[in-house]
Amino acid sequence: MRARDNPFTIERIHGVRYRPFHTTLEGLILCLETMDYRAALVGPDGSGKTTLLEDLRHALTERGQRTRLVFVNDTCPLNGPRRRQLLADVAPDEIVFFDGADVIPRATWLMVKRRLLQEAAGLVITSHRPGLLPTLLECSTTPLLLRQIVDTLQPEHQPVPTDLLDDLFDRHHGNIRDCLRDLYDAFACDRVA
Repeated sequence: MRARDNPFTIERIHGVRYRPFHTTLEGLILCLETMDYRAALVGPDGSGKTTLLEDLRHALTERGQRTRLVFVNDTCPLNGPRRRQLLADVAPDEIVFFDGADVIPRATWLMVKRRLLQEAAGLVITSHRPGLLPTLLECSTTPLLLRQIVDTLQPEHQPVPTDLLDDLFDRHHGNIRDCLRDLYDAFACDRVA
């Protein structure tokens, strides 16, 4: 199969947005407003935190709110120059969406958090654990959610067996991103039965 024909390409996967279980995006925005735009999206890897953070940011930007996205991980750290630039550039009318707050050293996080809460209109973060800011939503996954996502991506002529999806979900401990990567590889090698 050609890469562009694979139903699990990164472009198609990025088209799948976060699906809250017991609320809506609008409901989360209203809750975020009551929290004065100071909140955390908490959950394990592959549970949709980054996607939801992007969706919240996009929705607020469309409403005219000034926003900024800061992405931090092991390959894109919040080092000294980047940290100084962020803190120098933040505007008082800006909500900062900070993906990966728990991967920076604690002392750095406390300093960045204090400054951003003082100088920005809001701070919304992702974290694997609660406690860095009040929790807006605890993101989680289920085998059913994986099946629903796969149903929107898979070709009608080649459905993915439910037992394969359940096995992937178990093997990856609910990390849907890793499940979808495995499905990309399986389709690329024609291993889906």
